[in-house]
Amino acid sequence: MSSLMNSVSGVRGIVGEGLTPEVIARYSTAFGTLCGNGKVVVGRDTRISGPMIEHAVFSGLMASGCSVFNVGISTTPTIQIAVKNLEADGG
Repeated sequence: MSSLMNSVSGVRGIVGEGLTPEVIARYSTAFGTLCGNGKVVVGRDTRISGPMIEHAVFSGLMASGCSVFNVGISTTPTIQIAVKNLEADGG
């Protein structure tokens, strides 16, 4: 099993090895808790693993009590703008 890389860019790893739905949900739950169980904007890229990762993120955020705003396939700057416009607690 490969290890994960944690950086300011987020958590990175090989999908299905170190980066599994369970790991993603745990990180998302922790992030949701840091956001005070508030509003969180979620977007994703176009990779084939995107829908699986997106649903794992939703699960973790909702488990922590967050409201999820799904903006679908989008760029990082788009997420930043959505966080500001929606007055969200994170993205």
